[in-house]
Amino acid sequence: MVLCLEDAVTILSKWKDDSAQILVVSENPFQQSRRRILEQDIDWAIGLQGKVSKVSVNLDTKGKKAGTVVFETPGGTLSLSIGGYSFVYEEPREAKPVVREEAESTTVSALSVFFPSNEVFVFYELREPSLKAGVPGWSTI
Repeated sequence: MVLCLEDAVTILSKWKDDSAQILVVSENPFQQSRRRILEQDIDWAIGLQGKVSKVSVNLDTKGKKAGTVVFETPGGTLSLSIGGYSFVYEEPREAKPVVREEAESTTVSALSVFFPSNEVFVFYELREPSLKAGVPGWSTI
């Protein structure tokens, strides 16, 4: 389900209020663009588990500074400006059949944030504080 900034902030705020365990997963874009080839970008990937510590939105502000989310993890803090981007909310029952059982047993939901630079951050709300298996990769995005 595609969400607006206000709806995404509502979900993030609920996760903060519930002290939900969140797994944040992202990597550089899969798509090879002309710009990436010319600039020889660095390949990167990130996976952090923690909690939402701050969510803010200012509807009077336009662009990326209109919203911010901060995640606190044992390894540090991740702060993302989320205004003006695209959001998709999913539940594990929407996962592909091959991963649906694992998705339903490890996660409650997922919120994907799409940045103009082609990066996508997927935030998985976890059922358990720690993952015994691998990273849940069920988002249909």
